[in-house]
Amino acid sequence: MKIAFIIDSFPTMSEKFIISQITGLLDCGHQVTIFPSSLSDQKTVHFEVEKYGLMERVSVPAKTQSSRLGRMLKAILLILMYLPLHPVLVIRSLKVFADKYTNRSLLGFINWVLPFINGDYDVIHCHFGPNGIRAICLKEIGLSCKMITTFHGYDVTTYIKENGEDVYSRLFEVCDLFTYNSESTKQKVLALGCPAEKMEKLPMSINLGELKFNEKKPGPEGSIKVLSVGRLVEMKGREYAIRAMAQIVRNYPNVSYDIVGDGILHEQLQHLIDELGAGDSIHLLGWLTTEKLNELYSNSHILLHPSVVASNGNTEGQGVVLAEAQALGMPVVATIHGAFPESVLDGESGFLVPERNVDQLADRLEFLIQNPDKWPKMGRAGRKHVEEKFDSKMLNNRLLGIYGTLLR
Repeated sequence: MKIAFIIDSFPTMSEKFIISQITGLLDCGHQVTIFPSSLSDQKTVHFEVEKYGLMERVSVPAKTQSSRLGRMLKAILLILMYLPLHPVLVIRSLKVFADKYTNRSLLGFINWVLPFINGDYDVIHCHFGPNGIRAICLKEIGLSCKMITTFHGYDVTTYIKENGEDVYSRLFEVCDLFTYNSESTKQKVLALGCPAEKMEKLPMSINLGELKFNEKKPGPEGSIKVLSVGRLVEMKGREYAIRAMAQIVRNYPNVSYDIVGDGILHEQLQHLIDELGAGDSIHLLGWLTTEKLNELYSNSHILLHPSVVASNGNTEGQGVVLAEAQALGMPVVATIHGAFPESVLDGESGFLVPERNVDQLADRLEFLIQNPDKWPKMGRAGRKHVEEKFDSKMLNNRLLGIYGTLLR
C-alpha cells in the first residue's frame, strides 16, 4: 500500500505515537509519505527519524520556501509536471479552488494539493481533526484514495471551543473512517455528530520491544527517583506535580524529581521550584535524546503525570507516557483526566487522583515511597495491561486491517 500521513509539525518529541505507526507500516513493507504542516526546529528527535530515514519521506511544505517568488515557481513547476499526466485532476483542482477555497492562497492551495495527485495513494491518514479538514479538498477534487482521520484530544476540546461544534460537519460527510484513542474521545466525537458506523477504536501504541521490563526497587542508600515526561504546558499539570513533590522532598531527602520536556512554562516552573526551595531535588531537564531518556527511565522508580483540563479547555487524550512507564515496570501517579482511567489500572498499576489536588498527589506518592515492596506487583500488573491494550505490533496489525477493509 501507498499511504500519506497528514500531520502537524514534524518531527516532534511529543508525538512519538505517530512515528510508531509510520515505522510499523514501513516494517511491513508499505510505502509512506509524510505531509507535515510545518518542519520542526527541535534539535532533539527520536532515533527512529534517523534510523528509518523519515526526513527523506517528508513532502516539504511550500510555506518553507523563503519567498513568494519561490512558492510561485514551485506551483508553476507542479502544474507543468502534472498537467500532461493528470489533466483532469489538475483542472478539477483549480475549479475546486475557484468554487470553494478563494479565501485561501492560490499558490498555497496548488502547492498543497498537486503533490497528492501524482502520489497514487491508497490511503490518506490525517492525525488530528484540523488536518482532516485540510484534506477535505483532496476528496473534492476526486482522488480515489480512502481517507481516515484520527482524533486525539485537543481537536475535540480546545479546537471545538475556538471554532464551534459544527466545524467537522463537512469532514464527517466526506471522510471514510474515523479512529479514536479512547472511549472518552469517542463520546466527544459522537456528540459532535460523527456517524457511529464510521468510527473505530485504535489506541496509540508503544513498541514493547524497545521497553525492557524490570522490577523496580530503591537505588543505592534507598534513593528514589520520581519522573515526569512531556511538554511544559498548562494541560500537563506540572505546577501541581512540583508543589506535591516539594512537600515530599522536605520529608524524604532520599527522593528526587526529574522533569523531562520543554515548553512555554519553563521559566515559570523554574521560578516555582526556586520559590519552594526545592531546587536541589527537583530538576527541569529539557528534551533528552531517546538514549538518555531510556537511561533515565531505567534509573527512575515512579512516574508522575497529573494532567488537568487547561483554562482554554485543552484536554489530554490517552497519555501515551503512562503506557510507556507501565511497560517499564514503573508504578504511576496520575489524575482522573481524559482517558487516563483506561490507561492506568487504578489501585493496581498506579493511582488516579482528582485534578489539581496537590495533597492527594502527595499522599499517593508518599504511599509508594513508604511501600517499595508493592512496586514489583504493580509493575507486573502495568506491564500486562500494556501488553494487552497498547502493543504496537497488535495495534499496527489492527490499523492494517482497517486499511484493508476500507480498500476492499
